[in-house]
Amino acid sequence: MNKAVLHDHLDGGLRPTTAKELAVKLNYTPLIDVDDTSKFFDRSECSSLEEYLEAFTHTIALMQSYENLVRIAFEAAEDMHNNGITLYESRYAPFFSVNEHLSPEDVLSAINTGFAEAENTFGMKCGLILCGMRHDAENVKLVEELALANSDKIIGFDIAGPELNFRPSLFSKTFKNIADAGINITIHAGEGDDVTSIQEALDNGAQRIGHGVRIIEDIDIQNNKIGKTAEYILHNKIPLEVCITSNLHTNMYETAEKHPINELIELGFQVSLNTDNRLMSNTTIKEEIEVAKIAGVKDPEELLVKSASYSFLN
Repeated sequence: MNKAVLHDHLDGGLRPTTAKELAVKLNYTPLIDVDDTSKFFDRSECSSLEEYLEAFTHTIALMQSYENLVRIAFEAAEDMHNNGITLYESRYAPFFSVNEHLSPEDVLSAINTGFAEAENTFGMKCGLILCGMRHDAENVKLVEELALANSDKIIGFDIAGPELNFRPSLFSKTFKNIADAGINITIHAGEGDDVTSIQEALDNGAQRIGHGVRIIEDIDIQNNKIGKTAEYILHNKIPLEVCITSNLHTNMYETAEKHPINELIELGFQVSLNTDNRLMSNTTIKEEIEVAKIAGVKDPEELLVKSASYSFLN
């Protein structure tokens, strides 16, 4: 029986031991003298999204060679395999790793080489979703062009980064071109912005919504009233890529008990359970299962099974 993770950032999932080892090899000073690498990257008690995102500066610095990218991709897939996952979707902003030694195509090749090694070793399936950085229009255009030229090497397209003030409608032409090329679309929405962002994601061809939990704000549970965006998602069975621990660490919700995942499930939404950034949130899919139970989900593993049917790999 397949189990899938649909929302996991490659640069947010390095092993602490690997990060330390690569930092020593590269003489990357911010990490060399760190005694506890896990604690250094842990953003579970950060006070702002900016503080959470600062950690990525250090992981990306370690992802500047072909060899390192292969290793990081393989280990990410191996960690998922060790957590019982058979379909693993990973996403990354490829131009973070482009330099004088690595072309954009090299970046794709390196990541896919790591995934292929994992597939051959563990009998799983892996795929790469490309992310454009929504606060940088030029970057989004470059990632679009890369995706269109390498559609056979990826499984999807996304925009990530600061959601507020950078809604999907800014990139309508890009999403149309991506959709016309037959490339799958998932869009970060309903995390750092409200229901309008989710509606814009749908208007621009999103087959799944990255996070999407703020769709709960389009529902009046007490009076049994549901807004048009929530109704559309329900009727068309648009999956929500929910990441509980990440939402807690970016201060969306105070506790797991207050997270709306179980309400969304009970209302009939298609919900997947995901890790988002395993290193920064100090989590695994097994730990997300336990957090989901605290949030009231009766059978979190069933969400992983259902996620397989939502996967772009399926």
